[in-house]
Amino acid sequence: MTLQTHDPRTPGELASRWAVALLRLPGATHPFTVSLRDIEADTAWARRVFEHMGLQRGQPAHLIGAGFDYAILWPYENALIGLGVPFGVAEPVAIDAPRTDMLLRRLRMQAVIGLTGEIVAALLALGRDLRALLGHSTLAALPDAAAVLRDAGLKPWTLLPLGPLWAFEPPEGGGADYDRSEWRVESIDGELVVTSVAERATPWQQLRTGVRGIIAADGRVLHAS
Repeated sequence: MTLQTHDPRTPGELASRWAVALLRLPGATHPFTVSLRDIEADTAWARRVFEHMGLQRGQPAHLIGAGFDYAILWPYENALIGLGVPFGVAEPVAIDAPRTDMLLRRLRMQAVIGLTGEIVAALLALGRDLRALLGHSTLAALPDAAAVLRDAGLKPWTLLPLGPLWAFEPPEGGGADYDRSEWRVESIDGELVVTSVAERATPWQQLRTGVRGIIAADGRVLHAS
């Protein structure tokens, strides 16, 4: 991250402010720290994602994420605040689906970010028509949810969780992109692994994500499952 010249904080000061987070991967749970530098770098990336999606100031959005993902979710919340986008947050599990359902029915959301297969299944169990409920929104959904949404005639972005980061693939395809100034994603024996390339509070070295896929020449993630 390059600091603005008017920012009185030094990189050391940014790195010295940190919080503890929890990362859950298949078969393992990792406590880790994130610094203010990390959060600000990730916020800048999240803002670029939302701008590319076309989010507009003043129009509401819905953000879905689990409690243990808050360190990943914080930058996306910060980005929405910085863009002037009001938003509501809900958990990505069926027990909290009524909250998502209520927000989607009462407010015309310009975007719904973080839809999971469990949430989509719960909305269908409530008798909701996905096209009527979501057809006017920009959608970003995990792969299992994205497949159901496409079957319903919608065109979601695919949100691919990769350990401590999120990658995004546009509706037209071409691979899921991530902040390559902060991370390197590789495929080892078909499994995607993550390495931090910036000076993050917790360095990661070929962290196994449990996600299978291949990497394009430019670093994008292809055919993840």
